[in-house]
Amino acid sequence: MEHLNLFVAQIAVIFLPGIIWARLDGRYASKGTRSDLDFFIATFIFGVVAYAVTFAGYAVFNQPFSLIDVKAAADETVLTAQVGWEILIATAVGFVLSIIWVYAATWKLLTRFLQIIRATKRYGDEDVWDFTFNSSGQYTRFVNVRDFDKKIVYTGRVNAFSESEKLRELTLYEVEVYDFDANFMYAIPHLYIARKPDDIHIEFPQAEG
Repeated sequence: MEHLNLFVAQIAVIFLPGIIWARLDGRYASKGTRSDLDFFIATFIFGVVAYAVTFAGYAVFNQPFSLIDVKAAADETVLTAQVGWEILIATAVGFVLSIIWVYAATWKLLTRFLQIIRATKRYGDEDVWDFTFNSSGQYTRFVNVRDFDKKIVYTGRVNAFSESEKLRELTLYEVEVYDFDANFMYAIPHLYIARKPDDIHIEFPQAEG
């Protein structure tokens, strides 16, 4: 049992770069709920990438890089001082790579590149809602939200939006409210709106530029 605990503890430390990366990916980049198997696979892949980049950095500066003997971790400690420093550096590298990964996922850089070279017309895995409000177009910053039940229109600048599948949520600022005859009703600094995905109508009055 003692050897098993030592093995598990050391493996967890060794894969720390991948664990941190997978957590950030699951929280900010991936869509939907990830299974334990998916998380394990992501941890392994991200960890390997983080160590590969770290190894490349060591090679550039002609520094020795210790290969971790995972098999030996079941019977003895493999976390020497040198390995510990390598894990810390790999963790820092993995954290930086995870930020780049989340940035690329948020702004759909791969999708945009494929669209530029006309390899695809798809938006990616996200729906048009996510693609629109994640885009860099200025026309998405100012919206009219039309409420057909109450017959009023909320006009304002987008502060934040949701990516939930259950609700479409928006927070607006500098909001003005009009009726359907374009009569001004009142103004409010901030407004929160929540609608079902099939019950929301958004207009973009500003031209793209």
